[in-house]
Amino acid sequence: MKTLIDETICKRIVYYRNKCQLTQIELAANVGIRFNHLVDIEAGLKIPRMNELEKLATGLNITITELVRRC
Repeated sequence: MKTLIDETICKRIVYYRNKCQLTQIELAANVGIRFNHLVDIEAGLKIPRMNELEKLATGLNITITELVRRC
């Protein structure tokens, strides 16, 4: 179950980034994380830490709840 939740969060980051019409470079710069790290997060290779989720949610103009909610 953990893997499914993690994959869902990663897919939501991509979804909301595209909805905001941001590139990976723009989002990474806006929230203060490395571009390569964001690429790995979106690919599901790295699971973001809580502080990174908070930054990403803020950068995507959504709440952290929207980002991590279970379907």
